[in-house]
Amino acid sequence: MRTLRIRGWLLIAGCLAVTAVVYCTIRLRSRAPASPQAVSSAEDEVYEAVVREMITPSHGQADTTQLVFDDAVLTDLAPEAVKKSCEESVRKRLRLEGNTTPPYNSLADRVYRVLTRGSDDGSLRADTIQDFIEKSCTGGRLSTAFHTDLPRVFIGRDSIDFDMVHHKGENGPKDFRQTFPGASGIVSLSHVGFDPDLHEAIVSSSFVCGLLCGDGRRLILRKKRGKWVVVEGLVVWIS
Repeated sequence: MRTLRIRGWLLIAGCLAVTAVVYCTIRLRSRAPASPQAVSSAEDEVYEAVVREMITPSHGQADTTQLVFDDAVLTDLAPEAVKKSCEESVRKRLRLEGNTTPPYNSLADRVYRVLTRGSDDGSLRADTIQDFIEKSCTGGRLSTAFHTDLPRVFIGRDSIDFDMVHHKGENGPKDFRQTFPGASGIVSLSHVGFDPDLHEAIVSSSFVCGLLCGDGRRLILRKKRGKWVVVEGLVVWIS
């Protein structure tokens, strides 16, 4: 009987020790945010996963032989808009708060997320959402460092046009299909919103293949076994 009690106390002590280690790990991570270099590298990895998901159909063979990217990041910030109003618009339009799993900040939930690296559903951390909202209202150039399985080119969106019958002059936009015969459209990507641990991500994408052809999506990714995986995709517009 005494031996069983000792084993019981040892088991409890072991559980408390594991909990303390996990808690300390969480605290250390929260005090040491990811470096800009780490965020940039993670963003490229997310782009790679998203593009691979976009160009790989169900039969496993890509329908295009060339990728064309908008060289500017996809942003919701209009030239005359205020960033705060832009963030409010993004928050309302994408309804991201509905995907959170409260209360994330509880110790039990943090321990669960650390041990499982997130779940397979579309629930999101509040800080991931906030980072994405802020970055959705930030412009800039799209990274060219991420890897793609197909040849790619980065262009200015205004340099080409779709469904052109005839264009006079050499300085005007070029016809997309004549200029890029192996591509099916233009891919645009936003900056990526991350959680502080760089294990959860949100990114917006758009694909334009004509004047009334294309769609926009919001993608949720999680890092599993060292690789980013798309766990949820939502169409936010289509034409």
